Amino acid sequence: MLVLSRRLGQRFQIGDDVRITIVKVDRNSVRIGIEAPADVTIRREEILDDLEIEEEPHASHRFKADAA
Repeated sequence: MLVLSRRLGQRFQIGDDVRITIVKVDRNSVRIGIEAPADVTIRREEILDDLEIEEEPHASHRFKADAA
């Protein structure tokens, strides 16, 4: 994992098309701005976790049915 230190207003770039700007820094959070092409999908980790949780009950249900 690459760890960067940035100050308010500073930027960094990922690849050729994605730019990240530090927009706001609070005590416990950092707000970032992301400039990326429309075809680049950006998801927060908690959204990915929610998607995985939604899929689990179906898989667990099938497993329980097979075990019975």
